[in-house]
Amino acid sequence: MAAAEGAPPAAVALRRSVGLATATATSAGLAFAAIDYLGVVSVMAYAPGATAALAILIGGVLVLLVAGIFSELNGLYPTAAGIRLYLARAVGYRTALSVTFTYMTTVVLVIAADAFLIGAAVRHILHQPSALAYVWIVVLLGLALTANLRGVRLAGWVQTLVTYTVLSGTAVLSVLALFHVGGAFHRPFDLFGKGSFSGIQALAFALFLYAAFEWVTTTAEEARTPRVITGALFIAPFLIWIVASLFALALAHLLPFSALHHSAYPQLLLGKAALGTVGELWMLALTVLTALNTFNGGFLVASRFIYAAAREGSLPRQFAMLNLNAVPWLAVVTLACVSAVVAAVVFATGEWLLLVAVGAAIEAGIYALGSLSLLILRRRETRERPFRLVAGRPLAAFGVVLFTALFLATGFSDPKDASHFSVAPIAVIAVLGALSTGYVLVFVPRLQAAAAARAAANRPRRRPQRPPAGVTEPAAGMGTPSVDA
Repeated sequence: MAAAEGAPPAAVALRRSVGLATATATSAGLAFAAIDYLGVVSVMAYAPGATAALAILIGGVLVLLVAGIFSELNGLYPTAAGIRLYLARAVGYRTALSVTFTYMTTVVLVIAADAFLIGAAVRHILHQPSALAYVWIVVLLGLALTANLRGVRLAGWVQTLVTYTVLSGTAVLSVLALFHVGGAFHRPFDLFGKGSFSGIQALAFALFLYAAFEWVTTTAEEARTPRVITGALFIAPFLIWIVASLFALALAHLLPFSALHHSAYPQLLLGKAALGTVGELWMLALTVLTALNTFNGGFLVASRFIYAAAREGSLPRQFAMLNLNAVPWLAVVTLACVSAVVAAVVFATGEWLLLVAVGAAIEAGIYALGSLSLLILRRRETRERPFRLVAGRPLAAFGVVLFTALFLATGFSDPKDASHFSVAPIAVIAVLGALSTGYVLVFVPRLQAAAAARAAANRPRRRPQRPPAGVTEPAAGMGTPSVDA
């Protein structure tokens, strides 16, 4: 009664308002961040010159396999906690939870690395100090935060507009660079003209260009139909492949690798080489837009996973609270704050190349686990699903072997020197995994016990039945009740 008087109406569920265009923009926008410009250069370190385009093509084909695997798994568990659910069915609850919490850090890592790279681009053009460049990042984080808190419709609209602007703008400038503003091609499609394809590490970094595209599955409860997620998972890699390939060919066509290696803004160098100051400013504008692209999309998908984890008792229940726009507001705000802190650390250390290697390795590991999950669930789950991967079992087995090899290759790569190995990426992953496992073992049981206690306390108690009219209660120590005459 009066207890509810004046209280705001509760938003009890996420809203199904995400269509194919928005889902595709979310998937492609999460993958194609400012760090992808650096990712292309990382591919070129192992696949010299225009051969990088071949590595990107092979990576794109493999990502289509990933799209099929995740489409089938999402059809089985179309919820915001889907990835945790199918991993739990395949490898056990605690392992799944530890893996998914580690996996979730990739969104924050990509946002932090993107923030540093955008700041570096702004400093390069405007000659501003690092502190002022960081202010730009905080403002962009604030814009993405505001858009997300206003609801999935506004966040989706922002994601759609910005993603397609970044993709089309990068593709157009890359084509202009290939023609060099009216000039002739200089062997842009001679794939082996500047060196032979150098191996599995090039492929691993090519996969990183598509990294996080599968995170769109966490919006399954807001998609209009399950087919929306499936369509996004197949369309987004195709868009990324076109843009990344054109960008790689343009770099190989106009700039020597020595000018690109260790540069934090190869896209600006390409813009200047192609169109002078106009091209440089063009790519700066697109780089700044990738911030909204990545921040907004990252908050959108990661907050839904946090919401689902809190809803099932794996995180504090406050993260499951929705505002009047049906947004898990505490999850979004927390992501924004953590991203700002990690970005500050990257600004202070400059270790963005390490984040590229860590992110690439984690993604390859998740693809291996996704393949393993499909292999196991094909045997355990017999119910129908909206999407079924053709030849799913042999392809999933192939995925387990291939993506495990790519995980190890990237995890032991030296992000600063392609000719050396390093334990730094795998060590960072091990620390993240240990922290996630410790949380699952120590804190999750306490949260679940507290949730069970609250549920028991709120469970309605049965009141003692009153005797029917005309029946008197027996006195203490007496027998059955008597009926009045």
